[in-house]
Amino acid sequence: MMRSDLVKIVWRTATLGILAMLLNGCGIMSWFSSAPSPKTPPPISKEHHSVGFSTVWQARLYGLWPVGPYQGTVIAHSGKQIVVSDASGHLVSMNNNGSQQWMRGVDGKTPRGPTIADGVVYAGTNRGKVYAFSAQKGHKLWTVQLSSEVLTPIVAAAGHLLVQTVNGHLWSLNPKDGKIQWTYSMNQPSLILRAVATPTVHDGVVYAGFADGTVVALSLGTGAELWSVRVAIAHGSNELARMVDVAASPLVADDQVFAAAYQGNLASYSMQSGSQNWSIPMSVYLTPVWFKGHLYVADAEGQIASIDPSSGTVLWRNDQLKGHAMTGLTHCGNDLLATDNGGYLYALNPVTGHRIGQTRLSDSGVQSSPVCLGNNQILALSDAGTLYRIKLEKR
Repeated sequence: MMRSDLVKIVWRTATLGILAMLLNGCGIMSWFSSAPSPKTPPPISKEHHSVGFSTVWQARLYGLWPVGPYQGTVIAHSGKQIVVSDASGHLVSMNNNGSQQWMRGVDGKTPRGPTIADGVVYAGTNRGKVYAFSAQKGHKLWTVQLSSEVLTPIVAAAGHLLVQTVNGHLWSLNPKDGKIQWTYSMNQPSLILRAVATPTVHDGVVYAGFADGTVVALSLGTGAELWSVRVAIAHGSNELARMVDVAASPLVADDQVFAAAYQGNLASYSMQSGSQNWSIPMSVYLTPVWFKGHLYVADAEGQIASIDPSSGTVLWRNDQLKGHAMTGLTHCGNDLLATDNGGYLYALNPVTGHRIGQTRLSDSGVQSSPVCLGNNQILALSDAGTLYRIKLEKR
């Protein structure tokens, strides 16, 4: 036997063995059990350094917060209330000063975060349960059991609660009692990121992404399919290469639906028909940001780019954070903000792409996109379970 043939056999056997250990009973598993190692960013040039950060307050919370990569916890904020969830099955409500109001336990883990809507806090768990609590006191209003693990925060929209589960189901529930209104299903690949896009609702239409690279438009009222497109088509010689999850939520702006897939493409579609306007190769798992008429994207390699929404042309690309595992992208005031698993918070100039500020909040990493509170203040949650309220200050 030739040495090259032996190497191929050993590699194939090892690969299949690893995949067999990874795949669980239902045939769906996440390959990513740990994030890329945190990296230290290069310093900012003095000519561009124009934003500083100060801590208004920080609150050390209880429980275990670290979750898998590509699955950052969402911070829910409404008026004077902040609600976060941990990976141990707790919901914690605080006021805007960081003082705890109430804490409730649920059956299972709630790593994707809660939602506040119409005086109710909603959360789903990895055991397939969806909970509703009164936002003011934390009293349980109802709970419902779904068929499998909840992978998205709950989306509340016009008398519907939307949630996606690991088995490829999108559910619409009644906010009053959790009863099922309609469901939509899509076949799942055997290996997924386990970071499904949170559905987006616009003008009575639900836009949702799935792990096979598909984005669909559905009627909010009935769940009927209006159109379906493939953002990326799986290809490659193994399950890892064929992963094309739509982990970024569809973004609706300027009469377009922007969608992106991991190891796939960033593309624009007509809101009405789903016809493609443009598509560019780009691996994305964070939801793009619409800001002042431009599209901003952080790709899977840590590069941040400004995209012309009419053509898909890259206007600028910042590659100074290439190799960093980005955990969030948003905007606040006049600045773009990004976070990574090294615990860094970055400010970027949206016109030039230059980094104009950075600070390390925590050496444990930052969970997900910061939440902008207005007045140049944000909330950010570390993997160690510390919630920060940060103020952006011009230097």
